[in-house]
Amino acid sequence: MLLLTAFALVRMALAQELCAEVQNAEDLGNAGDLEGVVRVLEAHVIAHPDDTEALWRLSRALYEKGEVLAQSVPDAERLPLYVRAGVLAKKVQTLDPENGQGYLWEGAAIARAATAKGVLASLFLADDVEDLWLKALTTDTKYRMATGISSFPGDVYNGLGQFYRIMPDWRAVEWIAGTRGDIDKSVQYFRLMVKDDPSRLEGNKELGVALLCKGYKQDDDAAKAEGRIWLAKAGKMPASYPTDVIDSHQIPIILSRESEACGYSRDGWEDTSEKAYAKK
Repeated sequence: MLLLTAFALVRMALAQELCAEVQNAEDLGNAGDLEGVVRVLEAHVIAHPDDTEALWRLSRALYEKGEVLAQSVPDAERLPLYVRAGVLAKKVQTLDPENGQGYLWEGAAIARAATAKGVLASLFLADDVEDLWLKALTTDTKYRMATGISSFPGDVYNGLGQFYRIMPDWRAVEWIAGTRGDIDKSVQYFRLMVKDDPSRLEGNKELGVALLCKGYKQDDDAAKAEGRIWLAKAGKMPASYPTDVIDSHQIPIILSRESEACGYSRDGWEDTSEKAYAKK
């Protein structure tokens, strides 16, 4: 047991010793310069293709670039970003199977490509995404950006919370997809995310969305009221990072469409009901 603990501490210490280029990318990320992160890391991984610290950060940056572009370009133009993000994250898993970031960002890439194509059209991918994120939580990975914009396991809680909210929960979907939505699990994961970093705008926003979804699914007025409180809190938080700016702008829209909260995502709203699936 002592040997395992010592190994974990050494592992965490090594993860903190970044090369100059990766540290530069980390600093650019903290400053909100997403394009700068992509530029620096794309150049670095050409020369150092096995640097896992660079690979997963580039995967994350490409995913986030897709999030920003979702506000202005067609889905088809963003999909190559998610494909590349997934390939990079998969390579991290091969090089370092105990690094949870590889499982996290491959799952994120697959999940966002699915919402871009349509959740109901991508149900066959759902259990793969769920498995990747649950696998990520079995690792001893710990990470937090200085600004709190990204953290581990906070990012995994975020992914699972969104997954269980937007994933259809009607009974037949488990036969189709191998898993199903669960709004109570969604709320649980977002509470963990907020506990992990109370000052993170995205976590407060997503907890609010999940509680609104729960309120309308279960006719729970207390959940609706709490959801509005979390969204109002998120709306007052500073927004400097590109994805935080998007979230802040979308909060009034979410509140104006709160009965549709279950189908919300940054890149659009979806009807994931059984009736909508039957029309496909």
